[in-house]
Amino acid sequence: MIELIAIDLDGTLLSKDKTISPANIDMIHKAIQNGVDVAICTGRPLEAIQHILDTLGTNSSDHYSITYNGGLVLKNESREVVSQVTMSMGQAQCLYEAMLAVDLPLEAVLIDAVYQFPFPEDFPGTYQETMNFLPFKQFDMTNLDPETAIFKVVINTEIAHLESAMTKLPEWVFEDFEVMRSHPYQLEIMPKGVDKGVGVAHLAQVLELTADQVMVIGDEENDLAMLKWAGTAVVMENGRPDIKQYADYITSSNEEDGVAKAIDHFVFYQEDDNK
Repeated sequence: MIELIAIDLDGTLLSKDKTISPANIDMIHKAIQNGVDVAICTGRPLEAIQHILDTLGTNSSDHYSITYNGGLVLKNESREVVSQVTMSMGQAQCLYEAMLAVDLPLEAVLIDAVYQFPFPEDFPGTYQETMNFLPFKQFDMTNLDPETAIFKVVINTEIAHLESAMTKLPEWVFEDFEVMRSHPYQLEIMPKGVDKGVGVAHLAQVLELTADQVMVIGDEENDLAMLKWAGTAVVMENGRPDIKQYADYITSSNEEDGVAKAIDHFVFYQEDDNK
C-alpha cells in the first residue's frame, strides 16, 4: 500500500505554463485526505515553491519537501531540517574555474538566494530567466565568507554550447560531484552522494516507511535516482525515452493530468489503458 508520493515539478506536476491543473490538485487533496503523505521533490529551494505548497494545502509542519535535488529535506512550515548536504566555497571555487575554462556560466544556489559569479564574456548565465522569483545577487568568489554553505551550482545556457562544453570538462568534476541535466539547457552539480533518491529515502526513513510503500513521479534525468529507489516508479508520457525504461508505469503527459491519473491508478486502484 502506498503511503508516500514524491512528485517532481517541471514536466511532471506543472504544465508548460507552470500551473497545476485542477484535476491534479483535486487528486492530491484526495490522497492526503486518505492518509497518504505527498511531498514535492525538486531541484528548487523551498522559497521557490511556497505558492505550490499553498495550492496543494501542504504548507504546514506535518508535511515535508525534498529540495535541491535531495540535498535538503525539511518540514514545510517550521522549516525543521530532516537532512542536508552542502558543498564548501572552496569546492565551488574549483568548479567555477573549471566551468570558466570552457566558457560555462556558473551560479551557486544557497538556502536564501542565488549567487551569480562573473560570467564568460560571450555566455551569460540564464538561470534568472527561468527562476525570476528567486533573489539573485552578484558576487566575486573572493568576497564571500569561506564558510558559506552551497547546496548546488547551476549552469544554464544555450543547449548546443552546454553539450559541447560538457565534453571538455575534467574527469574530476564527474568523479567528485553528482552531475546531471535537469533540462536540456541546464546542468546541475551537487555534493557527492546527493540525489533525489537519497532525499526520498531520508524522508521515508523519517516516516518509518519502506521503499515498497513509496511512489515517485518524474520525467527527467535528475529524477532517475528516485525512480530506481522507490517501490513504484511512474514516468510521464512526455518524459525522456531513456528514463521511461525505469518506469513501472507510464502515465499521461503533464498537459493531460498525468499525476492525477497515476495517483488514481495506484492509490485508488482505478483501471485505465496506460501501460
